[in-house]
Amino acid sequence: MISPRLAAPGDAPEVARVLTAGFLEDPVLTWIFTEPWRGTKLQAFFDFLAREALVPLGGTYVVGGGCACWTPPDSPEWPPERGERMAALAEQHFTVEDRARMTELSELMRAHHPDESHWYLGLVAVEPARQGRGLGAALLEASLARVDADGLPAYLESTNPRNRTLYERHGFEAVEEIGPAGGPILTAMWRAAA
Repeated sequence: MISPRLAAPGDAPEVARVLTAGFLEDPVLTWIFTEPWRGTKLQAFFDFLAREALVPLGGTYVVGGGCACWTPPDSPEWPPERGERMAALAEQHFTVEDRARMTELSELMRAHHPDESHWYLGLVAVEPARQGRGLGAALLEASLARVDADGLPAYLESTNPRNRTLYERHGFEAVEEIGPAGGPILTAMWRAAA
């Protein structure tokens, strides 16, 4: 039986590792982070996010080889000092073009993000060797139980068309497609409150 659990602070390195492996060939992240060294760029990016934001927010679920990273409703904005640390990391590890694409996509996603109070599913990943074994579904079921207990809707942007059916099986519906000019398309999906 697959039993996801909430991540503890010590899980941040594993969350970063799984996210890096799971998103290495993702259409959106391959557009943002170009070769050479995409894997190194992704590892630096996800190390920072897992340690500084994802795990501390208390909405990340883990199971061996998989994770689902949620932002709870009404979470605080990033403090300025975290933004400064992220900017320093980006300058050290990412090209000017990588940073420009990341900024463009972040602004676009922010412009389309719903105003209504909701849980936001920012990232779901299963390392390639463990895909197709029900880990993604187990992560969604465990984490959506918490969302449903709160009586709130949920929102995500699917970066890979292959994942849409998984989200649809868990009650998400496509509401719009968004994407930068000349870039990949993300499918914005909404799940009504239970």
